Amino acid sequence: MHYDWIWKAILIIIAGSLLLRFTGRTPIGKLTTVDMLIMLILGPLFIRPVENENIWRTLGTAVILILTVRIIRALITRYGPIRTLWLGKSVRIIVNGKLKLGVLESLKLTNEGLDAQLRTAGVYDRDDVEYATIEAGGQMSVKLKPNKAPATKEDIEQLKQLIESRL
Repeated sequence: MHYDWIWKAILIIIAGSLLLRFTGRTPIGKLTTVDMLIMLILGPLFIRPVENENIWRTLGTAVILILTVRIIRALITRYGPIRTLWLGKSVRIIVNGKLKLGVLESLKLTNEGLDAQLRTAGVYDRDDVEYATIEAGGQMSVKLKPNKAPATKEDIEQLKQLIESRL
């Protein structure tokens, strides 16, 4: 009986774990498009040796894929234009409290989706927003109108000094 599939399975787990560790520690929710693509490619690729494919060719392919990702990440980190091309750029969606027309469609975002993202950011009334930006990674950044923003430590200290001066 051929039991080479046992050592192949063990080698795949060990080599696969080491290679994935080399790609970096990124939570699943924060994977970039490239990272997600590599993960989707590596799964079926790692099973090929068990199906009697050449294990060394498979591991070599995985190494090349992961090195390519590392090179792309280095380029993205060092060069702004490449970062913008690869990851996109942030888009202002609300400016001076007004929704920019046409931006929702270009972002493929519905009014309900916008409201859901605002709620996730802790804003329950669109009228409270001075600026809202969809970042390159898809998250929303929100700046509230001054009269709707929570008090800062500085605001509280000023109020405290005002009260103390009046006593």
